[in-house]
Amino acid sequence: MARTNRKSRDAAASRAALVDAAGRLFARCGFSATSLDMIASETGLNKAMVAYYFGSKTGLYQSVLDAGVSKVLARVDLDALEASPPARRLPAFARALARSFEAAPYLPGMLVQDYLSGTQQMRPEAAASLARNFEVTRAIVERGQLAGVFREADPHQVHLTLVGALVFFSITRPFRNKMQSEGRLPFTNPDPEEFAEFVGEMLARGLVAENPSEPG
Repeated sequence: MARTNRKSRDAAASRAALVDAAGRLFARCGFSATSLDMIASETGLNKAMVAYYFGSKTGLYQSVLDAGVSKVLARVDLDALEASPPARRLPAFARALARSFEAAPYLPGMLVQDYLSGTQQMRPEAAASLARNFEVTRAIVERGQLAGVFREADPHQVHLTLVGALVFFSITRPFRNKMQSEGRLPFTNPDPEEFAEFVGEMLARGLVAENPSEPG
């Protein structure tokens, strides 16, 4: 039994190492330019283990994407969101997104790389994985509308605005940090959660109905 448990732990550690390394490489180089040899070199594992655990490089990409989205959703307390006032739900979700990008820093860059090349995001599995985040935004917007707090608006446009701002903030953060360390940053360098709160609040204020219903 002890040997089985150790093997299970080793397998889980190997899978996690491959996912982390692949995420960094996909973000840096894109899907097409990232080879199995590069992933193996980054982890010190045999490239055959990619096929063993994930079936293919595409399967590994999907696992990286699923892991990143799961980190986002793991940081979203849906019960707490539901219990909070509608206008506070978008800022709370934005902060959760910011925290998830800290936990999976490869995810924003990986998505940008792939949207530019279009190699993976057209797959139904990838689209379904990313749609899980959109469903949270849609629920927040639609429930705010049902409560009479938000005006009519397209939840997808809200989602694009929110995620677009946070992804851009994330992928440009290393540049700002470097400029700041060199004393050459001509503007403030906000904390990720502070920026997320700002974006969420601006969106929520823009959605408020002209005559919002009183809570209760």
